[in-house]
Amino acid sequence: MKFIEFTDRAGAPVLINAAGVLYLRGTEGERTEITFAGRSEPLVVAAPLDEVARTLEDATPIPPDPTLALVS
Repeated sequence: MKFIEFTDRAGAPVLINAAGVLYLRGTEGERTEITFAGRSEPLVVAAPLDEVARTLEDATPIPPDPTLALVS
């Protein structure tokens, strides 16, 4: 499990697990709302939408190659 660190709108660091993110929405002032599964209110982080999306995509684990399981 990999966590990503962002800064929320109050300036506090927050750790995010990419697996729990449902969707992203950009807001004014270079901020992004991140909506999680099981949470009714989105988390607002102080980063532009494209940066948040790219960081979350890079943190997504790559599944193992199924052919390697056959070899072992």
